[in-house]
Amino acid sequence: MKINPKLKKYIDELIETKQINMNIADMLLSTYPYEDIVTKEKIDILLKEGMSEIDAYFSLLLEYYQIDKNDVESILLAEKYIKNNLKIENSEDYTNDPYVKCVEKLNFKSNNYSLEKLNYAPYQLFPNDEIEVKNYPYEETYKLGFFKERFSYLALMKNDVIWMSVNPNEINTMKPFIKEANGNVLVLGLGMGYVSYLMSLKEEVKSITVVELDQNIINIFKQTIYPVLGETKKKIKIIHDDAFRYLENHHSYNYIFADLWHNPEDGLKMYLDLENIAKKAKVSINYWLNPSLIAMKRRCLITLLEEYFIGYTDKDYKFAKNQFDQTINYLYRQNKDIEINTYDELQEFLND
Repeated sequence: MKINPKLKKYIDELIETKQINMNIADMLLSTYPYEDIVTKEKIDILLKEGMSEIDAYFSLLLEYYQIDKNDVESILLAEKYIKNNLKIENSEDYTNDPYVKCVEKLNFKSNNYSLEKLNYAPYQLFPNDEIEVKNYPYEETYKLGFFKERFSYLALMKNDVIWMSVNPNEINTMKPFIKEANGNVLVLGLGMGYVSYLMSLKEEVKSITVVELDQNIINIFKQTIYPVLGETKKKIKIIHDDAFRYLENHHSYNYIFADLWHNPEDGLKMYLDLENIAKKAKVSINYWLNPSLIAMKRRCLITLLEEYFIGYTDKDYKFAKNQFDQTINYLYRQNKDIEINTYDELQEFLND
């Protein structure tokens, strides 16, 4: 890798923005599990003081994050990244979903797996959609929501840990792919069958082939979920196989959708591997959480730019302590011969 020293000021800005993105993400992740950060009682007190509901909610978040109300810079950042993306959710937007209506009464338990109803408490914060990323220097903003009443959603648990779920984030982030699906569709990863069933409701979708490696997931779907779905479920065919192996030999589909990960962190390496298969096969793959995966990859590339100016060389990319290091090393090998001499070339290196 060779980078024009004159670009360092732009790269310093990228590094600073990356750090802000990561700090905001950590703040939000520290918030999601807790039900008592914002409560109706706390909100009501602030409403009596003349605040709007969103202002009151944001004020309680600032208190939780221990941001001083005189710290103007931090408050402006929090407004930009958090307050401006807050939404009061309407439960009917989700309870009227065709899949949710089919499965709302399901209950299942066998061995290590169970289908259970989980809840968002009133005013509990959660990510309700995909992130948005602006152009250079690539600020990442999260879509955030809360319900004013308790909200239940179905989840598949493995050893009492959430394995899959049909929560508002899942429903909203799947919408673009369901809308685009057409003809003969290949879905990599069964999950709880949500996206496959919603795709089957479309007249322009003729068939859906789902590839799933975990036989336990297939059995749970066939025995518990499949029977309660509507007639269009007959379009769905499930193949027990490794998604990567299957895709290398079968890619003559009108639309290919990949959903093999729980989140961008555990999905990035799989995403990069699928990119390589797609390039070799000359096919287009649509990836669940695509903007987040690209943002994760971009963070890694910015780290490589940062390490270039620190003075890292080939020997620094031989060993890995964790999966993040493995991905950094992989991307270094992939880009080690690249030269970036102009601002436009820097943009091209980092764009979607």
